[in-house]
Amino acid sequence: MSAAAKKQKTAKPRVAVAFDIDGVFKYGREWSPDGYAALQKLHNAGIPHVFVTNGGGGLLESVYAEGFASKVKGAASDPSGEEPLMSEENMILSYSPWKRALGPQLANRRVLLVGDPREKVLQVAESYGLKKAVHYQDYARLHHTVNPFRAAKEDGASHTAVANKAEGPIGSHSVGTAHFADDDDPFAAVLVMCDPYEWFEALQCIVDVLCSPTPANSEYDASVPPVPVHFSNPDVLWKAQHPYPRFGQGAFKIALRALYKTRLRSLRVPEEMHDDLLATSFRQWGKPTDATFRFLEERLREYSAPIDDDSVENFYMVGDNPASDIEGVRRANIYHKAQGNAVKWSGVLVQTGVYKDGDETNGATTTVHGVAEAVDWILKHAGF
Repeated sequence: MSAAAKKQKTAKPRVAVAFDIDGVFKYGREWSPDGYAALQKLHNAGIPHVFVTNGGGGLLESVYAEGFASKVKGAASDPSGEEPLMSEENMILSYSPWKRALGPQLANRRVLLVGDPREKVLQVAESYGLKKAVHYQDYARLHHTVNPFRAAKEDGASHTAVANKAEGPIGSHSVGTAHFADDDDPFAAVLVMCDPYEWFEALQCIVDVLCSPTPANSEYDASVPPVPVHFSNPDVLWKAQHPYPRFGQGAFKIALRALYKTRLRSLRVPEEMHDDLLATSFRQWGKPTDATFRFLEERLREYSAPIDDDSVENFYMVGDNPASDIEGVRRANIYHKAQGNAVKWSGVLVQTGVYKDGDETNGATTTVHGVAEAVDWILKHAGF
């Protein structure tokens, strides 16, 4: 047997696991009693793991991880023994890749930040090194005519001309907004971190920025491409406390797309340019995108022991959503096959969330009841 063949035979493969959260560790407001013990099994086997969610709620990774760990441990039937890793180190929220991917290039650039709660998302932006992040609500307050309904809402009055407080003849007040020192500084990006509470205001602000990176100074600037708009979560619907799914960030993106195209028509921008402008600007993150799965792989490698260059990497995704978790697995395998990489993803689909027995699996490697059975299957499949 050749030395190369011997090395391949004896090379130890990398095994690591990524867990979705909703539908795996929690079901609505209920938390799995099996999650803690399942994580302990992986920990005892020396298998690294991360958590990846399309949510985040505008929280810091450390805050989210602390709450998650408390809930998982609190739901355990037996929380004794060594605690598995559940910290900001292995917590990947929908916007977590931005710290590395966008933080350095946007650190000193003006960005429009969309998402709520305001104070929380600004805190995240600061932790990512974004020194000039402007929250959409702050921008609308500063430029008070951006949203004609804000003042009326705050005053409890009507927004109609006959009822508002503006007085004087036409031309006695400046058209549009007052001029502020930073209005000459163009926006370099829009970051939709999580769902905004005020859809109208957020949509209006983003469309204004898409039409001109200095929206207080010009209505439309055809001399520059539209600024990139980064969306952290593609989910159109999500399971909240309501008995039926509610609109999520993906729905906000659909609304923004439609309104931007409508605004371009009103500005007489040729119809044939619309799709190119959208393709230039809109950037999607979150499961199942390639960008998020490449970041996910980086994190799994960071928490794994070094392996030989020609060793196989076996990654497992435990999730409840065939269109998100398993679709990400499918795309990752296509990517690595095309690149000739020795990387294999396996999709473990649980029946405690979106997926129900009998539904289309989107090519999942296996289906199991819940997180405990998922970990048992992984350990057996990986040869532990």
